[in-house]
Amino acid sequence: MRAAPPTILDPATLDARAAQAFIDVLRQVLARRERALVALVGGRSVGGIYRRLAAGDGAAIAWDRVDVMLADERLVAPDDPASNLAVIRPDLLDPLRAAGLPLPRLHPLPWLPTDPAGTVAAYNHTLAALGGRFDLVVLSAGEDGHVASLFPDHPSVRDEAPGFVLVEDSPKPPPLRASASRRLLMAAGFGLLVFRGQDKAAALQLYCDGSGDPLTCPARLATRFATALVLADPAAAGSPGAPG
Repeated sequence: MRAAPPTILDPATLDARAAQAFIDVLRQVLARRERALVALVGGRSVGGIYRRLAAGDGAAIAWDRVDVMLADERLVAPDDPASNLAVIRPDLLDPLRAAGLPLPRLHPLPWLPTDPAGTVAAYNHTLAALGGRFDLVVLSAGEDGHVASLFPDHPSVRDEAPGFVLVEDSPKPPPLRASASRRLLMAAGFGLLVFRGQDKAAALQLYCDGSGDPLTCPARLATRFATALVLADPAAAGSPGAPG
């Protein structure tokens, strides 16, 4: 089955559209409940979205009523430049602080270097304490169509666990990661998926052409969300003359 085509926007407009969707969803959730739970990824595709959230209309969010978990994380020290926190802190949390806005409650992956399974178990305990389901998840597609740390035809995407899973022998370094499982992502209230850059063109084609399912193209998990917004820039869409 072919997926609905993504909305193609220039990079600045993509960041603005994604940030506005994030704001709208959180305001709706917080109108119904005291707190909201979101899951964020790192990577170069989402930094501009986070910077938009920390400015302008992002002030409309009651950030102190938002809990933030990581949709996936490399099993490295929290201050390691390879960690997803290395994007989330400077692009979202630090600008919020500099703007004098309240901060969300951040729940980083615990650092248990000798106990990877225990690390994931501890994060699942945190997830359960926060309600066990994301109100909103931000994802970006990799070159092979992976999202979070769920890789095509890999045990990570086949794992039927309802929460976070330990990813071993990752196709991309580092080899050990934690990731929201396929079931956990599909249970999210709202999913935002971004394809950004010329190197994501093949992944976008896989997402759109219907030749695969979430096991062979995990980005297609977005087709299973109750509500999703899928965005791509012209480079990922293969527009002539688009920058990589």
